Amino acid sequence: MYYWSMFGFFFKKNMCDVWDNLFYAVIVNFFVLVVSVGLGFVIRYATLFEGEGLASHVVFASSIFLAVLVLFTLYFAGGENAMSSVNYNTPRYGRFFARILPSLKEGLFCALFISVVALVAGVSMPFYFRMWRPSDGSRGSLVWFIIMVMIFWFIVTTAIAMQWFMPVRIMMKNGFFKCLKKSYILFFDNIGFTMGLFGVNILNVLLTAVTFGLFPGLTGITVTNMNALKLRMYKYDWIEVNPDLTLEERRNVPWEALLAKDKKTLGPRTLKSYLFPWREK
Repeated sequence: MYYWSMFGFFFKKNMCDVWDNLFYAVIVNFFVLVVSVGLGFVIRYATLFEGEGLASHVVFASSIFLAVLVLFTLYFAGGENAMSSVNYNTPRYGRFFARILPSLKEGLFCALFISVVALVAGVSMPFYFRMWRPSDGSRGSLVWFIIMVMIFWFIVTTAIAMQWFMPVRIMMKNGFFKCLKKSYILFFDNIGFTMGLFGVNILNVLLTAVTFGLFPGLTGITVTNMNALKLRMYKYDWIEVNPDLTLEERRNVPWEALLAKDKKTLGPRTLKSYLFPWREK
């Protein structure tokens, strides 16, 4: 019961934080949309590159790498503003644009990491499938199938766990590998909530498609992930000040008490506050 109360508040708070900064979200998302269209043209022209077989593959792969690099850079550039939003402060356009160049480092590391994961998937999955189902029609060992399944779930787990990476990096200022480690820890320690977060982000993507990229867009996803970590950290702060808790007691997190301050700050929301949030301030 406490868990669902916590998740319900997360969903409500996240919706309010994104909606209350509607103009900021739309303007930043429009900029991201323009950049994305430009990247789409780059990828399109890369597919039309005429050259030797290997050269054409390198050009196409480079265009994809560039797109991932740029989009992750913009994702991290909005991190500081997302943290302001979830802490009930106002995001600033200047801060977003000022953070683009400094965020290139995070964007590059993420692009490299995703490239490695994609390469592992692209090489290992077909290889083990051929070992399990040889081309001569014989049946290979079940071991190859098990390895293939393990690689598949590693990739899925990594994709879902990466939702935690940006907020961990922004809030805790750790290095790349430490942030990656904490992302996996957060995933396995909060599997149910992480899957719920994944569901909310799928909803964000669907709404983004309906609004042609303007809302909630990349900005909304950034705020969603930041909100998730902000609220989830209350659990770890509670455990830190209560180190003698048993395993069973740790499972019964007193979310009502931990979220009391945020609930009071957010307050009851009316339809007017959603349509005209500036009138409520």
